[in-house]
Amino acid sequence: MDIEQLDYRSLVVFESISRHLNAGLAANELGMSNSTISRHLANLREVFQDVLFIRRAHGFVPTDKASQILPLVTQLLADYDNLRKRHTQFDPASAKEHFTIYAFNEFTYATNRIVNDLILPQAPSLSFEVRTLSMDCRREIENGDIDFAVVYENLVSDRLVCDLFSPTEEMYLVAKADHQIFQREITLERLYRYPYFELDNFGDVCCPLLASVAQQQQQTLEVAGYIDNLAALCRHLQDSNATSMSCNVFSKEFLGMVNNIRTERLPDEITKTLLAEINVGRPVGNYLVYSQINQSACHTWVKQQLFNGLKDAWYKALQA
Repeated sequence: MDIEQLDYRSLVVFESISRHLNAGLAANELGMSNSTISRHLANLREVFQDVLFIRRAHGFVPTDKASQILPLVTQLLADYDNLRKRHTQFDPASAKEHFTIYAFNEFTYATNRIVNDLILPQAPSLSFEVRTLSMDCRREIENGDIDFAVVYENLVSDRLVCDLFSPTEEMYLVAKADHQIFQREITLERLYRYPYFELDNFGDVCCPLLASVAQQQQQTLEVAGYIDNLAALCRHLQDSNATSMSCNVFSKEFLGMVNNIRTERLPDEITKTLLAEINVGRPVGNYLVYSQINQSACHTWVKQQLFNGLKDAWYKALQA
């Protein structure tokens, strides 16, 4: 055994294969090619003079020696990570990484503002791709193909890190400015009288909250449609007697700039009743979501900038 031939990347490969028991999954997690994984595995086998992982139809099976050295390798990697975090200095001005961010339609403007006004002035050599999220991208985030996503509570996952940057505390009624709904106190009974457009992201709710509450109260609500585009929603509302709702202050900011569209904060009791329909095992709100695959100092720094920027922008808009 020539321990001097043992390198850090090989240890990372060993730990990943030990968890996944699959070379392909390890390659996806680490962003390596299959040939690179094979090369590191060959190096490990030569160093430890053992096959380490036996290939079976359902995947790898670790040998006794692999099971014996796994705790030592895990500790070495933990110590290395601690050393890197505590004793290396990250310089944003010299960082050169690319980040892919997906966000629901309501968050894309705020995310781009944070990238351009907060992050790039400090780290001009970084590059970003901010796209509107229109699919369930949890698998892509888990694999590291997407670095960050800005989403609601329904899209988070137990296999992802999910940081709540703002809970949902207010909901807003949206309709054309001269709509009859604004002429008197807003109640659930009055809301049921008008067609309703659900502001939705690719079906992330199976039933509008208002429709669910109406059904429980044995009332009828006409759901006029589902839509994920604010501009299109405004056209529908201006051309009809329909209403809609939003729980997003960035959406409220945009709608406030549209002629003949009015937003009104719902009474707290109605908001509480509607939010009680959401039961996903986590606080209702807005999350920055990412995996633990990329643990570089740059990724950690960008994550913190995004989180702080989104939180600050949200509460600034909320106060306004």
